[in-house]
Amino acid sequence: MKSMMRRTTFREIKNSLGRYLAILAIIALGVGFFAGIKVTKESMIAALSEDLNSKNFFDYRILSSSLLSDELVDEYAALEDVAIAEGSIQSDIIVKTADDEVVLTAHLLPNSINRIELVEGRMPVSSDECVVDSLTGAYKIGDTITVSDNNDPYSKALFTHTEYTVVGISHSPLYLNFERGSTKLLNGKLSGFVYIPKDGFSIDGYSEIYIRLNETYDIYSDEYDDYLEQTEASISSLAPENSYVLDRNTNIGYVCFENDVDIVNSIAAVFPLFFFMVAALVCMTTMNRMVEEQRTQIGTLKALGYSNAAIMGKYIFYSGSAAIIGAVFGFIAGTHVFPLVIWEVYRIMYTFNNDIVYVFNIPLATISLVVALLCSIGTTVLSCYHELNGMPAAELMRPKAPKSGKRILLERIPFIWKRLKFLHKVSIRNVLRYKKRFFMMILGISGCTSLLVAALGLKNSISGLVPKQYGEIQVYDVSATFAIPITDDFMPTLSEELKDISNEYVLYHEESITISENDTTKTLSLMVYKDSDNIDKFTRMHDLDGNSIDYSEFGSAIISHGIADKLGITVGDTITIEDSDYNPATVKISGITENYIGNYLYMSAETYESIFNRDIEYRNCHINLIDESDFDRATADISTIPFVLSASNNQTFINRFDSMIASLDYIVILVIACAAALAFIVLYNLTNINITERIREIATIKVLGFYSNETSAYVFRENIVLTALGALIGLFLGKLLHAFIMHEIVLDAVTFEVYILPISYVLSLVLTFVFATIVNLFMKIKLKNINMAESLKSIE
Repeated sequence: MKSMMRRTTFREIKNSLGRYLAILAIIALGVGFFAGIKVTKESMIAALSEDLNSKNFFDYRILSSSLLSDELVDEYAALEDVAIAEGSIQSDIIVKTADDEVVLTAHLLPNSINRIELVEGRMPVSSDECVVDSLTGAYKIGDTITVSDNNDPYSKALFTHTEYTVVGISHSPLYLNFERGSTKLLNGKLSGFVYIPKDGFSIDGYSEIYIRLNETYDIYSDEYDDYLEQTEASISSLAPENSYVLDRNTNIGYVCFENDVDIVNSIAAVFPLFFFMVAALVCMTTMNRMVEEQRTQIGTLKALGYSNAAIMGKYIFYSGSAAIIGAVFGFIAGTHVFPLVIWEVYRIMYTFNNDIVYVFNIPLATISLVVALLCSIGTTVLSCYHELNGMPAAELMRPKAPKSGKRILLERIPFIWKRLKFLHKVSIRNVLRYKKRFFMMILGISGCTSLLVAALGLKNSISGLVPKQYGEIQVYDVSATFAIPITDDFMPTLSEELKDISNEYVLYHEESITISENDTTKTLSLMVYKDSDNIDKFTRMHDLDGNSIDYSEFGSAIISHGIADKLGITVGDTITIEDSDYNPATVKISGITENYIGNYLYMSAETYESIFNRDIEYRNCHINLIDESDFDRATADISTIPFVLSASNNQTFINRFDSMIASLDYIVILVIACAAALAFIVLYNLTNINITERIREIATIKVLGFYSNETSAYVFRENIVLTALGALIGLFLGKLLHAFIMHEIVLDAVTFEVYILPISYVLSLVLTFVFATIVNLFMKIKLKNINMAESLKSIE
């Protein structure tokens, strides 16, 4: 009997291959998306770790304003925790191009640490040869780099020659992404880097020392952070007095990469859950229909003495085997395709030249398989339970009688019902007659639409982040840091220096503080403005409803809304803050201001001096430019002011942040593609079930003389109505799903605004109807092939 049951099971798979493949495909898609997105962060970090370790990327950088000696390099190399120590030179230099002058950062060609990778050409062998940045594009092999006469005497004296021949084009691990930073020279923009041999520099010593530690850990790991804490004291002990000891977290590309993969990982925590929910729905509808179709066979098997467990085992094997094959295929495909696609997308922003590292995560594979089996076998057991336990074999042997027609509510409204065409009345009755199909179709289509809304909404929320922050909140143009405190007596001097650049500026004090609330500690920037009357010209403080917030209230502070949400802080709370010297102070929160990039606490100067019991010093300035046509040049002009340490403009931040999140747009497209595939599978499967369920009804209307197009319209009119209803519900569910996703994407320095543009709703509706139309076209072929003799099998 067991062999007979196995034969019938395999025969069932063969005879209903489309249904079997539908379960397999939906499980493969769900598992592939879940495992693929989830393993992407691990794969990308492993790939970058492998790349950086192969190039001996630095662990510490000792930066000094005076020359560092070979003896100090040897002392660092002799430390117990140090594997390699190597002196280096770095200096910004103005060089001539064919048409203009640009600024490049000149580096000493490394021997062991931060080894560069040649893209083209060879390494320098003589002192007048160099290797240039692959990003520059202004130079090719054989070109000459000429040191400009516009450099100051000290900068020109650093170099042995005034001309260097380009012999190679390279990538450098110090420049992981396309951000090259800013400079005080020319227009304030760095165009790239150039590597020169030791003999190409004329100085006897180094401007910095790079250190590589003994132990190797995965980047961004807790183990690596702990290792840095253990070695920091010994590294700092040898550093000269005039040397801000720096680790990898001061490298822009290194930090940006961590932020990017964290965003990907946050998405992985949300979207797959919805995919599995829809997968469970498809499995339930498929198996439920299959069990109903085989009532006669089930009754016969029960009459022959087969137990309920044996009969149920047939259907469990059917759905379970599809789930296992789908899970295995989806896991393998997903963990290969998703990391590869996202890695290739990141090549647009980063200078990766190595391949992605494929990671086989055994716990993740186990979880994927268990969830897939729960979706398939769990729904199968529920579908079989009612038929097997609720009815005797004799009753099961007879096909289930069609449901009797009932009057619907619309029929009780004569002035509407009488104006409808006959076939439209039939369609409305049928839509409401098959309640199970009605709800399954509504749930399936609404699920697909909501995925589209959430994915497009994710793109809306992210793409609008920068314009919101720098167009409505932080509206200043340039931020400058001074070498000395700016007192009232010095204000005329500052105004004189800025008169040709700006007629609006405000001094402020900024320092890093920590807040500990609800067992969570966060770091944020404390901002204190000197002139609170003009603050709206530079930073506009308002709550999420757009209401202005008073900045000057004594004894209180204003906190940005992102950090307030994360710490559970509300208006009226009293919080404790600590400065960098661990001095505590308490302050009342009088307002929560809208802010999306960075975390800030604002208070008046009087409040600051009162709670910290010290005078405030203003070493920073926000500046609005008279001429905004060239931000970089204006920033460079400000940088040349004698008492200015550094200056940066918001446009640089905008470009940097735009490039950081640009890859997420491609990931959103990938999510939309998966949602489209999911929509197609759901619609195809439910429509197929609908036609199979009503095959005798459809055969009957064909016998009655309906033409092919009329038959298609009769059936698909109902699909269109259900698609419309499901899509409308999906718009609402998508809004809720989008809000949930944005809540789950938690980044310390970024707070996302939860909103969806109207065009995204429209596009989601259009895409849903496009998928439904494609499915209808496929199903039209099946309608044509229905044999009219099926009408004779209808139960009286």
